[in-house]
Formats: sequence, structure tokens, C-alpha cells
Amino acid sequence: MVRISPARWGHGFSRLNFRRADECDAVLRWLNPGPGERILDVGCGDGYYDWRISQSGALVTGIDLHEKRLAFARMHYGGVRTEFLAMDAEQADFPDGSFDKALSLCVMEHLRDDERVMRNVSRAMKPGGCFAFSADSLSNAEIRPEERERHRRRYAVKTFYTEDIVREKLSRAGFDVEETGYVLSTPGGLRLVRLSWKLDDLPTALIPLRFLGYLVLGAAYKASSAFRGRPPEPNAAGLTLIVRARKRAA
Repeated sequence: MVRISPARWGHGFSRLNFRRADECDAVLRWLNPGPGERILDVGCGDGYYDWRISQSGALVTGIDLHEKRLAFARMHYGGVRTEFLAMDAEQADFPDGSFDKALSLCVMEHLRDDERVMRNVSRAMKPGGCFAFSADSLSNAEIRPEERERHRRRYAVKTFYTEDIVREKLSRAGFDVEETGYVLSTPGGLRLVRLSWKLDDLPTALIPLRFLGYLVLGAAYKASSAFRGRPPEPNAAGLTLIVRARKRAA
């Protein structure tokens, strides 16, 4: 059964939303969770991706501020290897070295003080631990300034990330960037994204139409050999930046 989540429209829509599918899958591949590893998810939302990570045998702690999303996560994805805590990432104060790895999906660009969150994550991780995350970039050459500004307002984006920006921020927090890449970096991909933005502008009363529209766009995305299964592209620009960093040894 497809579960409709107040956070991301649940398991089903996580796969329909082509804007998110590739970036989230890429982050999980770069995270490479393993049995017994303790993993922190900053901004866990409905918990679906934490559940996926837990299937590797890892122990996942997801934190979020939104009680409805957390309630959904606890009901549908809570278990012996997953826990979901109501916590502000800017105030998070886990004991030093609590986690082996950390991730964040589609969250960092919305934070008021992203560098404070990065420092909190760094303190909570063991030296050498991997931190993988995705963040809005909108660095495609075809994106117009007014589109970036509208995206900023529509989705409450505080920072558009580029490779240079993320290296500086993570370095100050005690991380070394190992790898970066972009998804949805082609003109064809951007055309689909623009159509999805129009769907997001539909009023609440037309949510069924939005769902149907995403179904069509997702099918078009998957059907295109030019886009299907594309890994993050290095040394390019794109809609979303994917990052893998390593906490420096003390």
C-alpha cells in the first residue's frame, strides 16, 4: 500500500518525485552504511530513508522539528534499528563521537545557520566519519536569476550551494570534502524540473492533479536513457549538489 506522508508523500511519492529520487539515492550510495554503524540523519522527515538505511544493519537516529512527520516516521518506520527524535539541529548536543556517519537530505539549504549545524554534526561524529548530504544549487547556466529568486521564496532556501561554498563551510566545521557532484544538470532535465515547479504552484484543492502530474513526469524521467540512473556529475553545475566529506582526525 502506498502511504501518503505529511512530509514527502511517503514511500510512493519518494519514488515519483524525480527531483529527489536521484539525489537521495546518490547520498545513500556515498554514505555506504554497514552493519552496526551508528548513523545520524539531520532532518529525517517521514523516516523512509532512515528505514532504508536500517536495512543494511546500521542503527539510525533521525532528528527533525516537525511533529507530524516524526509521528508518521515512528508509526511506519520505527524499529529496533531506527529512532526518531524531536530536535533542532542547530541546538543538537549529542556526546562527542556518538556516530560513525551522518547524512542530510534536502535540508541544509533551508537552515538559518548551516555552519552551526555542520559543527554540531562534526562534534557528534567519530574522527574519520563520513558526512554525506544533498542541497539545492540551481547553478545550471540555463536557470534565470528570477527563477532562482522564486525558488528561494517558494521553498524557503537560505543558501544555494556550489562546490566552492560547501568546501569552505565544511572546512571550517572540521571536514575535508572527498567528492562532489550534481544531479539534473542537463537542459532536458531542467525542462522537466520547470514543469514540476508549475505543479507545485497548484492550489491545495488540486493535489490529486499534482500527484498525477508527478507520476507523468517521473515516468518521462525514468523512460529517458539520457537521465535514467545518472550518477552525480563531477566538475559541472546542476539543480542539486551532492557532497561526501570526512571528519578530520583529531
